[in-house]
Amino acid sequence: MTDTLSAYYDVAVTPFVDRMRAVLDADRAWRVHTTAHLGVGAVLAGLHPQVRWEEPVLELPGPPGQGQVDFHLEGRGLLLSAHIFCGSRPRTLLNKAGTPILVYAPVWNLQSDSLVAAPPNARPGASKALATLLGRTRAAVLEALASPAGHSTKQLAQSLAISPASASEHVTALRDAGLVTSLRQANTVRHTTTALGTKLISTATRGLDPRPGS
Repeated sequence: MTDTLSAYYDVAVTPFVDRMRAVLDADRAWRVHTTAHLGVGAVLAGLHPQVRWEEPVLELPGPPGQGQVDFHLEGRGLLLSAHIFCGSRPRTLLNKAGTPILVYAPVWNLQSDSLVAAPPNARPGASKALATLLGRTRAAVLEALASPAGHSTKQLAQSLAISPASASEHVTALRDAGLVTSLRQANTVRHTTTALGTKLISTATRGLDPRPGS
């Protein structure tokens, strides 16, 4: 049984791990943006049509046929955890410290291809896209998108004093290289770094020698 499950994981999950991570990264960026601009209530309401926050009670969809379920936080706070295999209905768990965890399905409608359109290692031109990251402006774009909430193309262009067309071109190259992900919500597309993009920035920063004359 263990060998069978392992073999299935290698075929059905492993090729798409990076794309799954991109979905989770984009969802996190959107939740952070929503929290900053609309508040916690809007974040919770956006997790599922039947999720409502009526302080101090969190209303959640119950099992099929059971309607709403009231969940009392009792001042314990709430940890949100997006999960690829959650299903459509959010679920509550408790960690070892007794903190409630709300597991929910992330937003899937990324700007470009769907999850299973092509695993990252099958995308043509990925190596070429990485080579284009040597430019100063593109590096600045990557660093700007490392903020938790990310940026829209217009915001990115304004912050770096470049044209929207140039910003869009740089974002596309970074996204093709797997360093940036784009999430469409209504009429807005927000871009943020993936885990790989964040790691690249961190590695480059650690590699700088602050000693004089270096």
